[in-house]
Amino acid sequence: SALCSYSLKPSEYTTSSKASVLCPKLPVPASAPIPFFHRCAPVNISCYAKFAEALITFVSDNSVLHRLISGVMTSKEIILGLCLLSLVLSMILMVIIRYISRILVWILTILLILGSLGGTGVLWWLYAKQRKSPKEAVIPEQLQVAEDNLRALLIYAISATVFTVILFLIMLVMRKRVALTIALFHVAGKVFIHLPLLVFQPFWTFFALVLFWVYWIMTLLFLGTTGSAVQNDQGFVEFRVSGPLQYMWWYHVVGLIWISEFILACQQMTVAGAVVTYYFTRDKRNLPFTPILASVNRLIRYHLGTVAKGSFIITLVKIPRMILMYIHSQLKGKENACARCVLKSCICCLWCLEKCLNYLN
Repeated sequence: SALCSYSLKPSEYTTSSKASVLCPKLPVPASAPIPFFHRCAPVNISCYAKFAEALITFVSDNSVLHRLISGVMTSKEIILGLCLLSLVLSMILMVIIRYISRILVWILTILLILGSLGGTGVLWWLYAKQRKSPKEAVIPEQLQVAEDNLRALLIYAISATVFTVILFLIMLVMRKRVALTIALFHVAGKVFIHLPLLVFQPFWTFFALVLFWVYWIMTLLFLGTTGSAVQNDQGFVEFRVSGPLQYMWWYHVVGLIWISEFILACQQMTVAGAVVTYYFTRDKRNLPFTPILASVNRLIRYHLGTVAKGSFIITLVKIPRMILMYIHSQLKGKENACARCVLKSCICCLWCLEKCLNYLN
């Protein structure tokens, strides 16, 4: 194969004096074509060992990656333990929802009311204690700070009181809805008993997301070597992108967010379809053999456009929020209080809008 520079003819590989400059050092490791991306891969396994060694060297030299990997490796037992704990707690919660949903709802309601009352009482007690404390004992430099703390405690106590009153009114008005909530919990417990494979849906979704992220990173690497190969001052070749290609990474980032949201929305639609099939089938013996596969089939045949549109709407809201978060992180410590307040307010409003659109979708 023509391994040398194109300016040298293959017949001159061994006869020309320029061969030592224009040709690579031989022997070149034997390679074989692979059916992806029109590339050749080395046949000798030792080449991959060298690649792994170079990758490890790169990771160890990169301070951010090194801190990230060392942090994960240091606390890997804690991470695995918390993952197992969350799985066990999820299973326990499913059993609780199935058998003691009525008690659970009332316990949560009572705890919420008691927590609101307790928090409000503590805030008023702290305010009264701060107000009764002698001001003569405070040095003049800290007098303004003490007054600010007293004013803040008063605002917090009034806000907590208003919240508690509103909560009591909501509980009073919506007390009949508690029975509906209990019934929904009961049905949810039955769904998990009859459709146990729903538990594994998050695993399949995570697997699909990992595959997509690997593909996205590979495409990003290919984008890094697009454009024209130009020799720089040091004699190395670098790829300089010009024209529309230099903006393609924006398109690529939007695709990352959109398709990730699309995969998550497919999971939600699949779960919803399976639950609806179970709920509206009066005779449970007439359920499809696999309601989850039936839901996937229905999703692919009729609802992919719905999922794509809904996830695109979420993307349109998520991107401005991420831009604002990036600006906020870049300006940290440089902006004034007003700009910081406006940025955080915009980020919070976009987050709320995103959550509302998620529920609407």
